[in-house]
Amino acid sequence: MPQIKTRKFDLEQLMEADSNEHGFCLSCGNEQSGCEPDARKYTCEACGEKQVYGASELVMMGRTK
Repeated sequence: MPQIKTRKFDLEQLMEADSNEHGFCLSCGNEQSGCEPDARKYTCEACGEKQVYGASELVMMGRTK
């Protein structure tokens, strides 16, 4: 199981991603389209890990700077 890094995102970045239905991979940091705001453990198109979370979910997880 991959180790989840303590990656954090700017609130402004997450708000924009939320409106565009994008999410972020906690493993590699890739921004990925087609993610519902509450997405959890989607597969990352860049690294293949199941660590993509929707923007709203990241806010609820406390992943803001």
